[in-house]
Amino acid sequence: MAIVAARQGGILPEMGETDTGRFTAMDGDSLRKGEQEYRLHAIDAPEFAQTCLRADGRNYPCGRDAREQLARLIGSGPLSCRILETDRYRRMVAECQAGTLNVNEEMVRSGWAIAYRRHGQDYAAAEAEARKARRGLWQGRFETPEDWRNANRDSLKRSSLLGEMLPDD
Repeated sequence: MAIVAARQGGILPEMGETDTGRFTAMDGDSLRKGEQEYRLHAIDAPEFAQTCLRADGRNYPCGRDAREQLARLIGSGPLSCRILETDRYRRMVAECQAGTLNVNEEMVRSGWAIAYRRHGQDYAAAEAEARKARRGLWQGRFETPEDWRNANRDSLKRSSLLGEMLPDD
């Protein structure tokens, strides 16, 4: 059953349809267009507040770096997102293209997201390529975004009461 909701200025697309326009990167695997949030299908990027370790052992803001990479990929031009489903947070789950570039796959290939195998095997090869080349997160050590969210869920829930984002799943 398709979920269609009214949005200021129009109707949200249904599953299987494409939404095109200008989007904003919220973090490394989430976008926003107007009031609607979108989750990039089958990838998982570090949470915005997450830190990782470089090869030399120094901490760095990998969550912020992942968001910056997504912002670079989507640029300021139009993005085309094919809606696959709606998640439990009422986000559209989508596969997005910037021109001919598959944004989901490129986030994994560049090493700033991992293949979220629980939601599909789509980007496992891109992850293997990034890992072998030691790109992005693979340059050092990191906790998977899912494990980081689980370990920090209580503090993230408290933050959300202050108006910050709830974690992905």
